[in-house]
Amino acid sequence: MSDQEKSAWIQLSIILVTLAAYFIIISFVRFDSVSASIFAIAGFLGFRPKRRSGVVVYDERDREIERRALLTSMIVFYLLAIAFTVIAGSGFSDHSVPVWKICQMFWAATFVVWAIKAILIIVSYRRGANA
Repeated sequence: MSDQEKSAWIQLSIILVTLAAYFIIISFVRFDSVSASIFAIAGFLGFRPKRRSGVVVYDERDREIERRALLTSMIVFYLLAIAFTVIAGSGFSDHSVPVWKICQMFWAATFVVWAIKAILIIVSYRRGANA
């Protein structure tokens, strides 16, 4: 298993733990600053597997897989940002969206992007085909 695939598995597990904690907390306190603070768990997304010295850990295939996964996830992010903005704006009579709702929407879109990127990286490596 390559370092990039290990990193994708770590990211996916952190995203799932964060979302599980968020939905558990939100079931008790509803929408509040406490429920938004759960996203601090996402700070662990910076962790990476330990690199081996003297070994090539990132080659052309890895770069191509990373590029395709990032491009696809960013396209999804922009589509989600537009969709969330339209949905949130149409739900209020004066067309003003509360700040907490905007923060929640962008956290949700960000997690979807990270999850899609991690899933695409894992699938690309599991498929075994040339990127």
